Amino acid sequence: MNRIFAYLIIGAMILGVLVGWGVNQSLSADQAAAAAKNLSLITDVFLRLIKMIIAPLVFTTLVAGIAHMEDAASVGRIGVKTMTWFIGASVVSLLL
Repeated sequence: MNRIFAYLIIGAMILGVLVGWGVNQSLSADQAAAAAKNLSLITDVFLRLIKMIIAPLVFTTLVAGIAHMEDAASVGRIGVKTMTWFIGASVVSLLL
């Protein structure tokens, strides 16, 4: 099943490159800009869906990881490391 998804992703990337190349070759600059504007709705929806999945994915991963730990001291150490990584990643993303 994972191979099917990998092939679909690779196929979609190749299709995206081919469509972009085809639009660039067959349309004038104004027509290509109009086509890109029409496709911007799809890209906006995709990016918003990615943003929506990040927080629940991180939260459930952390909860599942903590739930499998038995030692309270290791939970504290992991919590500190997690907060350090989270704050560091947030700072880097804000700087970008």
